[in-house]
Amino acid sequence: MPSTTLRISQLRLSPHNVRSSIPDADDTAAIERSILVEGLRVPIDCHPMRGAKTWGAFAGRRRYFAIKRLVERGELPVDWPVPVIIHDKPDAELVEMSITENLLRKDMEEHELYAGVAMAAARGHSPEQISEALGQNDARKVTRWLRLGQLAKPIFEAFARGEIDQDQAKAYAGTDDRELQEATFKRLERWVRASEIRKALGIGDALARRHLSFVGEAIYRAAGGRYELDLFADAAEDRGRVADVGLLERLVEEKMAGIRDQVRVSTGQRDLRFVAAPPQTEFRQIDNQLAITPKRKGEMLELPEGDVVAHIEIDAGGEPAVSYWWASRKAKFGSEKAAVKPVSAGPIGNAVEDPHSARPKADAAIRREEGLSQDATFAMSAVRKAILKAALVDDAEAGGSVATDYFVFVQARCLLAERAPSGVGMRRIASDQMVGVSHEALDLGRRLVADMPATKTTAGAILRIKAQPFFTETDLAAAFIAYREADQVVKDTTAALVVGAALERSLAAPGYEHAIHDVLAHLVGADRDDAVRRRYWHPTSEVLDLFPKDPRRAIAEPFVDRATFTAWAKLKSSELTAAVVAALTRTAGPGSTWIPPLLRFRSGIVTSDEAADIQERAA
Repeated sequence: MPSTTLRISQLRLSPHNVRSSIPDADDTAAIERSILVEGLRVPIDCHPMRGAKTWGAFAGRRRYFAIKRLVERGELPVDWPVPVIIHDKPDAELVEMSITENLLRKDMEEHELYAGVAMAAARGHSPEQISEALGQNDARKVTRWLRLGQLAKPIFEAFARGEIDQDQAKAYAGTDDRELQEATFKRLERWVRASEIRKALGIGDALARRHLSFVGEAIYRAAGGRYELDLFADAAEDRGRVADVGLLERLVEEKMAGIRDQVRVSTGQRDLRFVAAPPQTEFRQIDNQLAITPKRKGEMLELPEGDVVAHIEIDAGGEPAVSYWWASRKAKFGSEKAAVKPVSAGPIGNAVEDPHSARPKADAAIRREEGLSQDATFAMSAVRKAILKAALVDDAEAGGSVATDYFVFVQARCLLAERAPSGVGMRRIASDQMVGVSHEALDLGRRLVADMPATKTTAGAILRIKAQPFFTETDLAAAFIAYREADQVVKDTTAALVVGAALERSLAAPGYEHAIHDVLAHLVGADRDDAVRRRYWHPTSEVLDLFPKDPRRAIAEPFVDRATFTAWAKLKSSELTAAVVAALTRTAGPGSTWIPPLLRFRSGIVTSDEAADIQERAA
């Protein structure tokens, strides 16, 4: 490594320098002043450039640009001798020396580190060699850096520009299939969450994992199948990607064929049909009335005579679960509709009966007695609805509450009952429809909500309302009269439960926000973290385990001393979770009012002055 001097015109920024960006003039100003007073105290590391009579500066980027700017401004002569150390080493080692020189610098960007590691690998060094050169004991960390540095070009460029964050970059790097990365990146929005990126890539896909367990990972791999573990999953997580989905599905079908043959033998029905899903109702729910529990006779299963089908579902453990069903309502009941059990008339003489099941008979009676066609009957019903609608408006404008009471009463009976009643005379509002959401996500949501103080508040109110006469009364007309006569607090509580059941889900994040939810929270006092922690939510290990390890550790950083926070870096995932929960639940501690930013409602949405102004304008 000979030391010598060169002119600045003989130097270039090396392609092996991981700091490829040009520093701002402000970044080099202090170095420039030092050079003018003391000269260059630390030589620039360089190497001979191939095919040119120049040398490449692979360590000392800011020193190189500081001298270049001084010469350009005439503050140094063009032939000023620049102290350098010339290295004649393989390209990979030059890159690693550049990384090492910059690794501890605060201004080094993460994307520069990742690109540098990828550059060293491209020049022939393994992750283990790079780890040793950088003094890193954890080769797995360097492997992760390498995967991030090898992201598909559009993704890496977006990460370097700050258009996606590190969590999103890690999600894309969960697979090394760069074509899949790029295709997914082009399809998704820049703001999409890391979990959605993994889902789009097929990482952690629950169905694929069940199918893999069903077939057997050894059999899948023996057939040439690849299962790619997510490098960025915590040790406690089981997250990966089935790379050969077509092969896996073929193996699933081959094994399924054998199970179907076994089922046909065990039931004695060689022609038994298998369906992709159990029969459904008109509301696209499983029609449990058509489920069949076969009788066992020795080694055989007895199924009823008729059009019976079977369904095989692979459970979470990868085991096949066989169920038996009537193929349709007609197969079981003899018609598409099950017979409706008549209900005796209530005190006001209105039987609780599904009006739609009685429509064909009613249409025939009207045609016979009034001479109206089915279309004319429908049109007349529209006229009657218009009359009632206008009468409700008149009542409301005169200060009445019939429409409000009717709406809340009907929706409460539909949304809070185990089984919604028929004949309520109004369409029910949809409650929390989750289209495209996996069963695993729904189950996770239910578990997180189950033990919340907020859930206990709501559950207690539901029990009190369901004990009211207007809820226990089976005759809906009589029940509505009872609701009209109920205490106002009871009616307001019922309205709150209806609104709660129909709320859409939201978060304090772009794409999930509903500004009106912030207004609601402000008006009922849920926009203060201390109020939320006191009455509605508290940190649990299951909630904190949703966050990756480093963000989980960072959550409690403001609430513990530096030594404790530093020591947490060595904890296992479960130990870290327990420590963070403890820090956040200390009585009157600084973390006792913390809630995840995504759960917060913006405070002060409507100030008292704004409220007064609104009231003044309304007057």
